[in-house]
Amino acid sequence: MLARRVLLFAVFGLIACTTSTTAPAPASPDRAATPAPQPSHWTYSGATGPEHWGELDPSFAACSHGATQSPIDLPSSAPMAAAPARPAWSPVPLRVSNKGYVIQVDDTAPSSFTFEGTRYTLAQFHVHTPAEHSIAGRAFDAELHLVHKSADGKILVIALLFVVGNENATLEPVWDAMPAQRGPAPVEVAGVAVDVSSLLPKAPRYLRYDGSLTVPPCTEGVTWLVVEPDASTPLQVSAQQIARMRAILGGDTRRPIQDRRGRAIVELVP
Repeated sequence: MLARRVLLFAVFGLIACTTSTTAPAPASPDRAATPAPQPSHWTYSGATGPEHWGELDPSFAACSHGATQSPIDLPSSAPMAAAPARPAWSPVPLRVSNKGYVIQVDDTAPSSFTFEGTRYTLAQFHVHTPAEHSIAGRAFDAELHLVHKSADGKILVIALLFVVGNENATLEPVWDAMPAQRGPAPVEVAGVAVDVSSLLPKAPRYLRYDGSLTVPPCTEGVTWLVVEPDASTPLQVSAQQIARMRAILGGDTRRPIQDRRGRAIVELVP
């Protein structure tokens, strides 16, 4: 009888061991460290160029199907309204990043711009070569975008247009500090700041319209204020400055002109 009880205990013990639930083994370090998906790669030419941006990633759909895309060809004149007060831009401490598609300077100064009752903070500025916007069919050689954001996430961009001429002394520190390789970490230049306010005319006139970002994901709802160039003293950059930027970024950094689609454009005058 005792031998039978021992045998039954052994059998039930074996069943319990094989049917019990055990905690899953911890994930291997390789599986735990799986990186998050990276944004789709895009460029300014070829199979990943502007005409294909909308196909590269579902989040880029607006690049192909958006109704208010940028840049556009602007008229030389438009219905007029009063211009806003000048931006309150402080000199920007120099922190330069190579994003692969632009050279970007992040603003850590208390710079702001109030437009239509909303206060926007200057987040960063960058340069495109050639210029992205045109005016009455006239193309420009470079375009500076000063990207502002409001507390509720709205975006406003002030754009300045340049022609080839003399070296631009205001922006030369940016060229001197441009990282040759793409990377997330900015190059910080101690004791150097860029006074972007000096690039703005004393009494700026703006061409205002509703558009989008000019790079993927081509987000719409962006307010654009394109500063009308001063015919007598246009902003200039040298051919050498443009060549240096193009050499680092691999060529053009311009999205082609987009369909205006009947959008209203207003000229804001002092």
